[in-house]
Amino acid sequence: MKSGETNMNKKNKKDKPKNFFSIFFGTIWGVFKFVIPIGILLAIAVVIFIFAGTPQLQTDDLVRMDLTSSVCYRDADGKIVEIEKIASTQSRYWVGLNKVPQYMRDAFVAIEDERFYSHSGFDIKRTTKAILEYFRGAGGPGGSTITQQLVKNVTGNDQVTPIRKIQEIWLAFNLERKLSKDQILELYVNTIYLSQGVNGVQTAANLYFDKDVSELSLAESASISGITQFPSEYDPFLNPESNKRKQELVLSKMLELGKITRVEHDAAVAEELAFKKGNMRVAINTQSYFVDQVITDVIKDLIKEKGMTEVVAKKKVYNGGYRIITTMDPTIQESIDRVFENPASFPKSPSADTPQGAIVVMEPKTGYIRGMAGGIGKKSGTFTLNRATQTVRQPGSTIKPIAVYAPAIEYGHITPNKIYTDKKVTFGNWSPNNYDRNFRGDMTIRTAVQISNNTIPVQIVAEMGASKSLSFLRDRLKVTSLVKDDENFGALALGGLTNGISVLELTAAYATFPNNGVYTKPTTYYEVLDNSGKKVLTSKRVTSIAMSEKTAKSMVEMLRGVVSGGTGTAANIAPNIAGKTGTTDADKDRWFVGFSPEYIAAVWYGFDQPKSMGYISGNPALNAWKQVMQPVYSASKNKEPLPTPDKNDVTVSICSESQLVANSGCHSADTAVYKTFATGSQPTEQCTLHRPEASYGGGTEGNSVPDSEHNVTISEDGPQKPSAGAMPTPEPIPSRAPSRTALPGE
Repeated sequence: MKSGETNMNKKNKKDKPKNFFSIFFGTIWGVFKFVIPIGILLAIAVVIFIFAGTPQLQTDDLVRMDLTSSVCYRDADGKIVEIEKIASTQSRYWVGLNKVPQYMRDAFVAIEDERFYSHSGFDIKRTTKAILEYFRGAGGPGGSTITQQLVKNVTGNDQVTPIRKIQEIWLAFNLERKLSKDQILELYVNTIYLSQGVNGVQTAANLYFDKDVSELSLAESASISGITQFPSEYDPFLNPESNKRKQELVLSKMLELGKITRVEHDAAVAEELAFKKGNMRVAINTQSYFVDQVITDVIKDLIKEKGMTEVVAKKKVYNGGYRIITTMDPTIQESIDRVFENPASFPKSPSADTPQGAIVVMEPKTGYIRGMAGGIGKKSGTFTLNRATQTVRQPGSTIKPIAVYAPAIEYGHITPNKIYTDKKVTFGNWSPNNYDRNFRGDMTIRTAVQISNNTIPVQIVAEMGASKSLSFLRDRLKVTSLVKDDENFGALALGGLTNGISVLELTAAYATFPNNGVYTKPTTYYEVLDNSGKKVLTSKRVTSIAMSEKTAKSMVEMLRGVVSGGTGTAANIAPNIAGKTGTTDADKDRWFVGFSPEYIAAVWYGFDQPKSMGYISGNPALNAWKQVMQPVYSASKNKEPLPTPDKNDVTVSICSESQLVANSGCHSADTAVYKTFATGSQPTEQCTLHRPEASYGGGTEGNSVPDSEHNVTISEDGPQKPSAGAMPTPEPIPSRAPSRTALPGE
């Protein structure tokens, strides 16, 4: 009986329905049992993914950074000659750890990472605390170890994100497996930022106490080591009271860890710190504009070619013992410096402000930059504004050869002897004017280039299409400062670009003319050698076809006319000089680009903040060009003539569809283009795809023109008038009005 009752009771308990809470919490637990393992696996997968995407540090690039680098050139005998030592953008002098006092090393470890010698790159206790503080949204000291801080200094990545922190920990862990603690600490004390634009303890010792780091006292060492957490707050010059409080905190921590005795602690606290505040005004080392640009180019190529981070690339250039063999020609650079370092070489402006200027001298065939200046007067510091490479300005009439005439010849719209009418033309509510407000009637393209006419290039771009002009500049001549709003025939024809163009890019664009249509990317160095003489980098010559040889030769011939009898006659200092002048509205900018087969040089002159220069006689840019290049050409032994068009070539108006001689029907269908042929090879039969018209309306004056006038052959020996239909209805006016209304004459 008892047995049956017991079984019945068990059955009743088993069959008793579960209450709500049992079901609810049972379900939750079941879900958790399933979700938690998946969550852990997902977290592990995410961490592995982050590790896999972490850039690797090359320890070989870190260990040896205590060597001085230099910039050099090769003389005529091939001997490497040093130009100057490289001055860092941030003051830094490398020092071996054995020269750093033991109490300074202990001070950094005590205040920054007390378990430095026992952890494997990251401190679990500090990291856990930092994570909790992060999720609480509270401030407080970070969890980074000295090794992690070194990783941050080297990679330059200081974003405050969980992913970056995980990557930093992983890199620190790997770094500890490859380098000793002393190697890591040496790298750290030489790269840590210590305010006032200085990195490293040696530089800080020089700046704040006028001492070598090995001569610092315990009190001074603690003062410097306390700067690093908040450099601006603990700067000894700017906030000496804050620095003193932090110094005492460092000393207290050192005492707590047993690194110093009570007697040493008390003596250091009592010691009066004598900061050399006058050092704030010590002039920093300067280097030339050319060297600034070389360093910039080499760092960029180390990043691109060698996969270095920017921070590592900079450290290698400044402290890796590199020898950078540059393309500088010291004779040309000396000529540039003689003119541009002397403000008396330039006219005085009626304005109270001082005008500035820049120049680049380059070899057209090689792209080798032989010299440059980025300003007028003595250079005031390292990596100051280089107006030759970092400033863009409206180019004025110097835009016409590269945005109007060269593409129009290349695309078959004009020839040097084609005739246009210089007259008033109106597009919407805008009419371009010449400098003297006069119109000269019919003239050849050659003459329009020579006198820097304004109305004709506007007509040409309107006829050709602004998109063709813009793409020619951007894609063929590698002008990088263009924007969509520059697709405007007024701006492209007269140089009123939204941003402008740099002196360097204008030089490279014009260099295609004496180089038979080949664009060559400018370069400042040949190669980079390490301290053992091994090549680290070799500059690669990058070229592309910008235009046909025929187009380039035609442009050279016309630009030779500018110098021999046009607006640039002051540059006629040698038999083979061609070039172009340029002036922008209200005399805000003056330009001159001049070239021979051997050299090309572009000069800009104006104010840093564009404004009128007032009345200045002549063209200061052209005069500066002449002062620089006259001694260069006098010393040159290369008398190679400029390339010129073959006089036996003929240019014929043909139909782009049938490739036969164009008739009036082809002009109406907008298929008539001009092409150049060797004499005897040009087509002679007329197009049969388009029906000739009895009369052809339109033209530059809107008159009907007999069909026979459309079928002319244009000889390079003399001008003949092309069709009156050469100027079709211009493209619609862009929404942005042309940025220029008139161009002052040259």
